[in-house]
Amino acid sequence: MLEPNHYFPPFSEEEYKRRYRVLAEAMQEEGLDCLIINGSTSLAGNDTGQINAQYLSNYAGIGQTYVVFPAEGDPTLHIGMPLHAQNARAISPIQDVRAGVELEVSVSARLKELGLDKGRIGLVGPAVNYFLPITVPYEHYKRFLEDFPEAQFLDVSEWYECIRSIKSAEEIALIERAAALTDLCHEEVVHATRPGMSHADLRRVAEQVAFMHKGNLCMMHLSSWPMSNQSWPYPDFWPTNRPVEEGHLVMTELPVGYGMYYTKIMNTYFVGEPTPEYRRMFELAASVHEQVIRELKPGMRGSDVDRFMEPFRKEGYMAAQLVSGWCNYNSLPFVGQTNPDFPSKQKQSHLDFVFKPGFCVQVLAYPIAPGFTKGVWVGSTCIFTEDGLRELNKYPVRELRVI
Repeated sequence: MLEPNHYFPPFSEEEYKRRYRVLAEAMQEEGLDCLIINGSTSLAGNDTGQINAQYLSNYAGIGQTYVVFPAEGDPTLHIGMPLHAQNARAISPIQDVRAGVELEVSVSARLKELGLDKGRIGLVGPAVNYFLPITVPYEHYKRFLEDFPEAQFLDVSEWYECIRSIKSAEEIALIERAAALTDLCHEEVVHATRPGMSHADLRRVAEQVAFMHKGNLCMMHLSSWPMSNQSWPYPDFWPTNRPVEEGHLVMTELPVGYGMYYTKIMNTYFVGEPTPEYRRMFELAASVHEQVIRELKPGMRGSDVDRFMEPFRKEGYMAAQLVSGWCNYNSLPFVGQTNPDFPSKQKQSHLDFVFKPGFCVQVLAYPIAPGFTKGVWVGSTCIFTEDGLRELNKYPVRELRVI
């Protein structure tokens, strides 16, 4: 019986068996003998950032974590702090916990136990490979090559992420709890907004509400600008002490989670009546956002999202990706954008991506004026059902709100 906790709430034994079975079957199809899954990054909040390892271990160690997952045999969990091993065994479904600061030595020893001197071994990075394209540290990779000169090491991060991206009923239950908490946090931020309140203090409101309800805040974008002179249509990753003022528009990106599953709201609201231009931009964004949720269906591909961009093109706006994968961090596909120079460029594999039931997405309607001078956004988290797209957030993101 795993210890109940709100950092890594335990799933049922059946859920862990399902994950391991699905992954082992996929490995056999790919001809993989073993996976080495690394955890080692964070977005700047109280998240672990180790979502790929955590999917199997339901635990994350300080600094770095590894899960060694053989196609046949039991997985092992490798953490850096020996004094944390007892805590790991109390929380993780993986009971073979090996602790020591030289993680590469521990992982290498396990591969030798498994007889993988000539094995075909998949490397999985800590988070979303397309968004954070790293696998394992150089020093560790060098050790693996030295110890296993005849083995094949392959980057299979994207393949792995496509498997874990289809959410089970138990995972969806946590995501729904995260959505309710995200809604609450954003409502509190809006209510706290007033002239003189700093951007940093508004982030603290979100942190306090999330923590009070046993949630997590992985990061937060927040800025405000005068509607008469918006200097940049993208809010700050690290909110500053600049104050909100009368006549400002406020843009937020707020991902709040429970059990390390997150939804996020991306919202624009106004301190004082919006100008006619901003009202038109907001209403356009809201209408596109609603249309996507109403019309995007499982079985459609990433390329099908392009038709929803036509209202932005017609009005002369640029736009970032309209639909992207989400439930922990941004993930593939990044589709539906009018500017090819955005950081998340559409690849052919993203355009060919098929949406399936159980897949979470962020729908973000984000018109941007030419020259990157003005912009608003309207975004929420949704999940594909058998016959459509269900919005998880209940916060009225498409409602024009005036403080």
